[in-house]
Amino acid sequence: MGLVSSLYTRFVCHRYDDPGYLKYFTAADFPGLTAEPVAFASGANTLRGYFYAYPDVGDALAIFCHGIGGGHLSYMKEIERLCRAGWRVLAYDNTGCFASDGAGIGGLSGSLRDLDAAVRWLKQTGAFAEASRVVAVGHSWGGYAVGNIPAFHPEIQRVVVISGFASVESLLCAFTQKMPLPGKNVLIRRLLAIERKQNPAFADAAMPDALKAGKTRYFFAHDINDPTVPFAANTGALQMRFPDARYRVTDDRFHNPNYTADAAKYLTETFSRFNALVKKGKCRTLADKQAFFADADWDRMTRQDEDFWAEALSFLLADGD
Repeated sequence: MGLVSSLYTRFVCHRYDDPGYLKYFTAADFPGLTAEPVAFASGANTLRGYFYAYPDVGDALAIFCHGIGGGHLSYMKEIERLCRAGWRVLAYDNTGCFASDGAGIGGLSGSLRDLDAAVRWLKQTGAFAEASRVVAVGHSWGGYAVGNIPAFHPEIQRVVVISGFASVESLLCAFTQKMPLPGKNVLIRRLLAIERKQNPAFADAAMPDALKAGKTRYFFAHDINDPTVPFAANTGALQMRFPDARYRVTDDRFHNPNYTADAAKYLTETFSRFNALVKKGKCRTLADKQAFFADADWDRMTRQDEDFWAEALSFLLADGD
């Protein structure tokens, strides 16, 4: 268990900080967008983020949950799009990420643990009760969190799950699918044991259980060619079991179905070239990496698909079913 735990921490559950060569948009890039700093506890760690809003915002609240490998600033285009539609948005960095405390993320189930802490904090401060409605939106690791949070807080009316995995177990099964069965099963059991030790209340959370609970409405967006979170074992499986939820399925957006097709292609091609150079040892230093990305068009790379947002925002604002 010691070796497995050490490798799991080293390759997956370590700390994630700004690498120094990527572009992150901030509120300052969007004229009029305000950012009110917040801080709250998740276990022994302090998480930091902001309430984002445009002037004269209403009283509807959206919580945005980021994916693994970055922080909430990796999603400022998404956060700003929600704000532009009239939402006040709480966005924060998870444990072990960017501005928040923590030596590491504390397991793949850590995003759900941190979202639970955020909702509890909102309830303690009165912000949850003061909102006319509370919804949650998340991508990938954050999609897993928002898809499972209704099992703990059924008062959240609606969630948008973008490229999310249904459970930690489903993601581990997908990552180990090419392993021989005996070794695969042993490894998954050990990794789940690590997750249960780190986050006993959240490690076994699974979206089918949350969906069966009933009250919260779901919107899923996923690409069938997602190389990071396999569609078939996650959203595809949910679609067969829960056809009454809303689904938006694409085939040319890879891990970012909320991006335009051009943005998704440009992102994939740019990082494929970068990773190939790193693998060949030709892009080792920070200066090398900064030089590679110096001419990158970050606005193009993160351009949002307005058709996606029209559908997602209509869903978030709808009443009833």
